Amino acid sequence: MRRAMEAAALEPAQFGLREDPHQAALERRAAAVLGKEDALLFPTCTMANEAALMALTRPGEIVAAQADAHIITSEAGAPAALAGVSVVPVPGAPIAPPIAEWETMARRNGDELRSRVGAFVLENTHNRGGGAMLSAAYTREVCGIAHRHGIGVHIDGARLFNAAVAQSCRPSDLADACDTVAVSLNKGLSAPLGAVLAGSRALIERALIVRQRLGGGIRPTNIVSAAARVALEDWSHLAEDHRRAHRLAERLAGALGLRIDPAAIATNIVVAGIPSEGPTPEAFCVMLAEGGVLALPFGPGRIRFVIYRDIDDEAIDRAADIVVACCDRS
Repeated sequence: MRRAMEAAALEPAQFGLREDPHQAALERRAAAVLGKEDALLFPTCTMANEAALMALTRPGEIVAAQADAHIITSEAGAPAALAGVSVVPVPGAPIAPPIAEWETMARRNGDELRSRVGAFVLENTHNRGGGAMLSAAYTREVCGIAHRHGIGVHIDGARLFNAAVAQSCRPSDLADACDTVAVSLNKGLSAPLGAVLAGSRALIERALIVRQRLGGGIRPTNIVSAAARVALEDWSHLAEDHRRAHRLAERLAGALGLRIDPAAIATNIVVAGIPSEGPTPEAFCVMLAEGGVLALPFGPGRIRFVIYRDIDDEAIDRAADIVVACCDRS
């Protein structure tokens, strides 16, 4: 990846928003992998998510999403501020709400007195759900409901490739039924930064205008795109991240006071509960950082660990030792 970036840096930079050959090749590759007509490079997956909502909905409409979806918890109110839409959590299970609940959401559109549901959003994998996955069958069923009612579907697939590897399927299997899908290039795929939004040519043409409106028309794109192209050549290494996440969970399951179920670890995210009578999640993460482990406070009584390509087996064991030692201290 570094060699590809260096070679791209020696080439003349292009000015047009889709003129760079490295960017064009990346977007063609992303579209093919995700089973869509076209794709567009974005600086972040959050911006890609917002562009999708702005392309699929109109101000005043509602977006239905899983409870604790990233667009609800972690995008600073952007759906309301930028797209003018309200995000409503679908009742039921937080990761995969019952299909009947999606149908109930869709049927709201027959009432002229209420805001129209303009889009469904599915997050796969689900960040706040500890990397839990949605299956291709579930996704297609939800998309079928949406499309029968004239509702668009966006997949926040920041870690979609993790879901594909964990389920031994292609990324396109998890995205073929939706209208748009966003994928982070800089998480498990290991590119320095960036994301792509994929969909029909018409939707990506609309997203190009929205991206510029949001300030996402970065240039030059050759260095970023060259790295991302390497990322999309092979993502089988994500299976090692998943194995190491499970290994970390097994080591931490015996730590004093931590609540964690190794069997529930599906991909590369490990969420652990900490004792309510001990340090706050923020204070506990400071303790961990002082010992050399970076973790994230993840709401009341929870902390999050994420495994990525630069973390090897030795680092997992060292991290586990530090976490256990911090538990003993607290």
